[in-house]
Amino acid sequence: MSGENQVRVAVVKCRNYEQDLVDRQVDRCLQLMGGLSRYVKKGDRVLLKVNLLSPEPPEKAITTHPAVVAALIKRVQALGAHPVVGDSSGGLIVGRSRTHRSFIKSGIKEVADRLGAETVNFDTAGVVAVDNPRGVKPRQLHIAKPVLDADVVITVPKLKTHSAALFTGAVKNMYGTVPGALKMEYHRLAPRPADFTRILLDIFQVTKPHLAVMDGIMTMEGNGPAAGSPKHLGLILASSDSVALDAVACHIIGLNPERVSTLQQAAERNLGQACLAKIQVVGTDIAELPVGDFKLPSNALLERVPSFIGSYLLGMLRARPVIQKDKCTGCRICVDNCPAGAIRFADRPLVDYRTCIDCLCCHELCPQRAFILTPRSAAARRLVKLLEKRKRHS
Repeated sequence: MSGENQVRVAVVKCRNYEQDLVDRQVDRCLQLMGGLSRYVKKGDRVLLKVNLLSPEPPEKAITTHPAVVAALIKRVQALGAHPVVGDSSGGLIVGRSRTHRSFIKSGIKEVADRLGAETVNFDTAGVVAVDNPRGVKPRQLHIAKPVLDADVVITVPKLKTHSAALFTGAVKNMYGTVPGALKMEYHRLAPRPADFTRILLDIFQVTKPHLAVMDGIMTMEGNGPAAGSPKHLGLILASSDSVALDAVACHIIGLNPERVSTLQQAAERNLGQACLAKIQVVGTDIAELPVGDFKLPSNALLERVPSFIGSYLLGMLRARPVIQKDKCTGCRICVDNCPAGAIRFADRPLVDYRTCIDCLCCHELCPQRAFILTPRSAAARRLVKLLEKRKRHS
């Protein structure tokens, strides 16, 4: 993975979130990309698009860590530019945005206030209708106004697995530029995973960041992006190509980027480079980085299903959300945020699997982690166990 004309991804080691260490390693990562001054000029309004999926503390590895955000704020300010930290969290509680609470619980508001940077809640900051670049439905995409007003956009994702999309990083982080309940509406308009990926990439195309800096120090494995387990990786990654950055991150955790439809469709649309052979990794030898024991999401096992198995059987193998009644507190977030209206509440949430579109929003947004993912039938569960055994042996 080397060559002067290739897309460059910087990868540096950073063992923990001690602020001085993070400052140094973020700066080193940026220097490997030619320096932040290559992207940011004096007087620029620079949006740091963080990942504030839900109101959780940083140690849960669900949101971008405030130490990484602080390091970037200081670098932007050193260039005489104006940093703005923004996002829209997933889910609503009886019509109310969770983003304000996410800023506080994540620790990002505290560091932004202390350093004199602005924080922006995309749910309340105005929205702009932008023509879909593909000219298909939805004809217009609704994007938070601060994103389009920024001179420079830097996406600052968390490295995490994703139960539906397999991986979430720099590309998928830009879905948070859609405010509030509109995110749920796009899920409803695109019930099939391939259709939703196309809308996701439409949004990425109109909000395409100038630079991506990924928090890969403490990551998430398993059934992320919220219900997985924290996993120490000790890395910071950066690139001007979000697709390439995500492809390298996938490779590091043992996930073949060719199996991640978001990245492959992005490459087909010339939105970035997903081919590892055409990506130059600088800073750390790529041979040192793959992590053999990184737990992938349940649906990643479908990679190992032989090609002759039909689409019906593949559908049976795909994991679906099942409620654990003893963990449910009756908050109704799953009911209020199901794009297909497939969940109703009796003494507990009840999922109508005939209506369910497998978006896994309930699993992603439940604050109690009361939903688990399981294959649809006993036969499928037995096959999954065989695939898991095969994976361990390989």
